[in-house]
Amino acid sequence: MSYLPLAGVRVLDLGILIPPALTGNKLVALGADVVKVENPGRSDRIRAIPPLVDGESAQHVGYNWGKRSICLNLKDEADRETFFALADVADVILENQLPGFWASIGIDFAALRRARPSLIVCSLTGFGQTGPLANLPSHGLNMDSLADSVVLETRDGEPRVGWSFSSWGNELGASNAAIAVCAAIAEVRRGGHGAWIDISCWDAAVEAHRTDILLTTRTGEPWDAHERSLGPFYDTYLSKDGRPVLLGALERKFWVNFCAGVGRPDLVDLHTGGEIEFGEEDASLRRELGGIFATATAAEWDQRFVDWDCPGATVLRTPEIMEHPHFAARELIEGEPGSWPLMRSAIRWHDCDERAGSALAPPPAPGEHQTEVLTEWLRRQD
Repeated sequence: MSYLPLAGVRVLDLGILIPPALTGNKLVALGADVVKVENPGRSDRIRAIPPLVDGESAQHVGYNWGKRSICLNLKDEADRETFFALADVADVILENQLPGFWASIGIDFAALRRARPSLIVCSLTGFGQTGPLANLPSHGLNMDSLADSVVLETRDGEPRVGWSFSSWGNELGASNAAIAVCAAIAEVRRGGHGAWIDISCWDAAVEAHRTDILLTTRTGEPWDAHERSLGPFYDTYLSKDGRPVLLGALERKFWVNFCAGVGRPDLVDLHTGGEIEFGEEDASLRRELGGIFATATAAEWDQRFVDWDCPGATVLRTPEIMEHPHFAARELIEGEPGSWPLMRSAIRWHDCDERAGSALAPPPAPGEHQTEVLTEWLRRQD
């Protein structure tokens, strides 16, 4: 029996970009009925994000399994009335437009919530509903750039953003949004009221730098992690085959295991016995470890970490992750090579040996479920 704690929860997704799509993706995995409300003729913008395979966007496919789609032109009075009828029976509305947009076309979320206090509205934007950047249009890497969350590479002598389909702002913003929505649902279920949730993807990315911010505030000195080394107990080294391998022997017991494994008991007391130690800026030990790691391949180091009970791992890229035996064992995807696979949720229900977000229907075509949703939600046939 599937474990679907959000079964029966109705979500209207008005989003046109990744953050609300990813939020809806997380809610679908928990059993919610998420209905995409798309503009006729244009649909959501994620469908057009490259790369495309046979005309389909990988990002659209990745975020929209298990959802349903209807098409409404919310600038049209008749379609807007249909939306209001749907909103009257929805539990949650997701949206990502800049502040003021919805009011400008005649949709007032505050009024909807006054009429039905149990309604949950989640506004998920780049920079939130308040502040000097609230009306700045943005995509994932825009928020990331202002949140110390982009990887810069040098190409042709110029700083360039490292290519990635993932944005820390998008990912963390959507995760915070899903948590907030679930919390508001719990409050409604115990007899309380809903909420208008203001999620800024920038806030979410900045929050991830809490330690740097706390240290800067407490000490009065700028703390820039980019200019510091964590120390030799927690750093990367090149293997014999030139692969970066991360050592994570922060606790003394793991450092003792590592030193025993490499036959270097003389290095044990360089860890002075603190609960967690990084080794500070011990350049001599750093060089010593560099020589040790250069004696074996990355694959050999990975096996040694397992055998020696010591934290450590090769730094992998995504195609290598997919070849790793742990990837198959954790059953993160379902589907066959050559087809679009379903990426399951990171949540696994241990009691029923099931991963959330399994066996979902393929992503919908625009308006695919128009009649179905209007019939189910409004008991009418359009």
